[in-house]
Amino acid sequence: MLFSFGMLFIFGGEANIAINLVLLQVVIGLSSLLFSHLFRLYAKRHQWTALKPKALVPRVIVSLIILSFLTQTLIHVIIYVIYPINDLYVFSWVNFLGYTSNTAVVLLLWMSIYFIYHFIQNNRKNEIEKLELKAALQEAELMILKNQINPHFLFNALNNIRSLILSDQDRARSMVTHISDLLRYSIQFNASEKVTVAEEMEIVRDYLQLESIQFNDRLAYVFNIDDNTKALKIPPMAIQLLVENAIKHGLSAQKNGGFIRVESSCSYSWLNIKVTNSGQLGSKKKREGIGLKNLVERMKILFGEYAEFKLENSSADTVTASLKIPVL
Repeated sequence: MLFSFGMLFIFGGEANIAINLVLLQVVIGLSSLLFSHLFRLYAKRHQWTALKPKALVPRVIVSLIILSFLTQTLIHVIIYVIYPINDLYVFSWVNFLGYTSNTAVVLLLWMSIYFIYHFIQNNRKNEIEKLELKAALQEAELMILKNQINPHFLFNALNNIRSLILSDQDRARSMVTHISDLLRYSIQFNASEKVTVAEEMEIVRDYLQLESIQFNDRLAYVFNIDDNTKALKIPPMAIQLLVENAIKHGLSAQKNGGFIRVESSCSYSWLNIKVTNSGQLGSKKKREGIGLKNLVERMKILFGEYAEFKLENSSADTVTASLKIPVL
């Protein structure tokens, strides 16, 4: 509208600018503003700015045709019916189509600027999110490496093995093998890699064998691992951290020890892992250590909102930690 005023002033002079010409340009400008704004609201509501060019271009073309037609229809209704300005132009369909084409050019320019701007903004946002994700993943990896083997657990295990050397050498050798396997697994895994459920359960067995010495055989455990889940991939140390949390914050507080049950199942495209132990969650204390928080963060990084973690009293005398992740 301002451009048209400028062109009229430059080529026609101030004296030749009639009131009807001014009103016409105002009608054209406001009509275009109205329909472009309605289009913007529609595009935002349906998230067109997030579409790829292949999906966006056909939508823009169709919208451009519709908007141009509606804009010129409104303009012509105003200047020929509501407030006639018949002394300027005589209506004809040829002129109508010509004005519609001109409107389409202006709207196309506006749409191009609008979507190119959002395309650049989205790319910049995606780059920032990738950098943040990479930083979070590296930080999570560092936390995993720092907390993968609890130093207190390692100290107790070595002391218990030392005691067994004098009383039960065969069992002591077996315990040394378990701790060796546990350390090797802990050192070699990479946070970006995944292991099978079967491989993870081997390390869980080693861990529980070592913990059983500390509990003087007051720790009972059972595995109900579905054969269909053994080959499925999970982040390393996932089940081990659930078991460690159950012992550290659950069984260690019970004088008579208790039991742990590890289960896995697969339903549709989801892997379900449950670790149940005897005990109860306190109303004031939250049974959630650093390792467990680290696991939850890893799940968020790897699977986003699709991964689910729950820690709850599953019965009057048991607590269950459950992990639900999409099958990869």
